[in-house]
Amino acid sequence: MRARCSTLAGIELDAEAARQAAGLFDWSMTEDLLESLEKLDGETFDVVVAADVLEHLPDPGRALDLLRPLVKREGILLVSLPNVANVTLRLSLLLGRFTYVPRGLLDASHLRFFTRRTGRALLGAHGFRVGTVVPTAMPVELAIPALGRLPLAPLARAAALHLARIWPTLFGYQFIYEAVPA
Repeated sequence: MRARCSTLAGIELDAEAARQAAGLFDWSMTEDLLESLEKLDGETFDVVVAADVLEHLPDPGRALDLLRPLVKREGILLVSLPNVANVTLRLSLLLGRFTYVPRGLLDASHLRFFTRRTGRALLGAHGFRVGTVVPTAMPVELAIPALGRLPLAPLARAAALHLARIWPTLFGYQFIYEAVPA
């Protein structure tokens, strides 16, 4: 990214994660996301990335309202949101399970859950027009570690990606939204 960006800025609440990433950014803030965004009044960016962020917030719409003026008129917002309608969660619900875990779709720190449609609606309700929405493949190797080792790893990854592309609402793990200011 460095070669394509004149300025890289970051906001990270976790002090250790911010320390590890410090060399990647021209400047960064280590505090609450909403407080940081409020301090950026007047700044604008060509690209704003909210990767694995909005689902952790009590009010993701407030964050989007604060992000909107930061995106240049010709700029883009990239957002990733986990797919709560993924087949693994559907099957878990059928079996009567909704168990939070340390990471993944039911990460214990997730406060909000989205489908492809509700993610699009959230962005639209807060001043963005969604263009491309791309599903990501399920990390099947996390559920079945043998699928993460050769010779199965490339085949498992390709199959997961293929399934996500042909039936994104069922097999997509996350959705990556590319949005522009409306």
